[in-house]
Amino acid sequence: MIKVTIYKTGDEIKGFMVEGHSDYAEEGFDIVCASVSILSYTALNSMKTVAGISPEDIEYRVDDAGLMSLRTKENNYKTDIVYRNFIVGIELLLEDYSRYVTLKFEEV
Repeated sequence: MIKVTIYKTGDEIKGFMVEGHSDYAEEGFDIVCASVSILSYTALNSMKTVAGISPEDIEYRVDDAGLMSLRTKENNYKTDIVYRNFIVGIELLLEDYSRYVTLKFEEV
């Protein structure tokens, strides 16, 4: 199962962590894993290109075990939009694939 955790302080989103594999299908054919991956990488890349955050203010980690974490040191209204778009994508996946993905919010 893919576990998505959104880190927030009050209403401000600070980052997220994605961990695990969905096991929906074989590697290379898993549309759930692919969907979460593209949402995660789009959020990461959008921090620089859309939100204008400098690379040194973006903390991220990716590994082969199915983990990706993203946090921004500096936030603005555009980072909020990027994070909220990520959440919308995950929530849409939950509508049909809740057996393979979970979403929780954690105060930091």
